[in-house]
Amino acid sequence: MRNIIFGLIGLFVLLFVVLPIVRYRTVDPCRMLAKEIAQENYGSIAKAIGAEPGETPEAAQSMARMLTSQYSEGECVMKLKDRWLGIAASEH
Repeated sequence: MRNIIFGLIGLFVLLFVVLPIVRYRTVDPCRMLAKEIAQENYGSIAKAIGAEPGETPEAAQSMARMLTSQYSEGECVMKLKDRWLGIAASEH
């Protein structure tokens, strides 16, 4: 029973600490959301001009951080959850 509990704790740590650090290099939900927004917007622009999206420039991420700085941490978590689950923003 103890191994199951330790396994669940390890899984929790992996999902909510290690994976965000690897993917976003942060555990701050507003910075994670800003990175998602910047990648989406920059990717759309790059495709429109016929280029490969590639690495998102820091300027695009800074602009997205200006947007997410208006949100509380809870709002960022909810918006990230909606993005990950594919829920459209217009439904709220």
